[in-house]
Amino acid sequence: MKCYLVRHGQTSWNETHRFQGWLDIGLDTIGMLQAKMLADYFKQEDIKHIYSSDLTRALKTAQLIQQKTDCPLTISKNLRELNVGNWEGMTLDEITSEFKSDDPIDETTLFGKGRSGGESLEEFQTRIVECFHKIIEKHQNQDMIIVTHGGVVRVLLCHILGCDISQKNTLKIDNGSISILEINESREISIKEQNVTKHLST
Repeated sequence: MKCYLVRHGQTSWNETHRFQGWLDIGLDTIGMLQAKMLADYFKQEDIKHIYSSDLTRALKTAQLIQQKTDCPLTISKNLRELNVGNWEGMTLDEITSEFKSDDPIDETTLFGKGRSGGESLEEFQTRIVECFHKIIEKHQNQDMIIVTHGGVVRVLLCHILGCDISQKNTLKIDNGSISILEINESREISIKEQNVTKHLST
């Protein structure tokens, strides 16, 4: 069976590189177009079920896909993006300016520093992996779609690849992209394709 991991369409905050976290930011004009292109792509596939994060940017993407596939849609809060607490709405530059250090600070090292609220990267990955395995156990030989967020796809792929979570940002996952997992009868998972975007240029 195949599991299609879909990152939602673009939002205005994606364009300005702001941490969205659990803030409910909707799709912008480009994001709506991307979602419609995703829907056109999946209408040719034999999809049996769609799962989606409950945040609007993912849910709207999923709803447009559902209109073309006519299959059940299940909404789950557990498929939300990383909760970044009081960093929501801020850019990386705005956050790093709070920390005085002689060493460069990137997004990976940043999460080892102080932050109010939110969840750790380890807690985030545990939440996503547990949710994913519960989903695939419900389906035998049925292709499905999970519409979610960039961070969710990255930490799940890290888990499948067996790489450290600190390497998640080396995995390119664009807005509106599709990453395809193959799951055999022994429930072994392999990555068939990653960050497919060809459907967005048609």
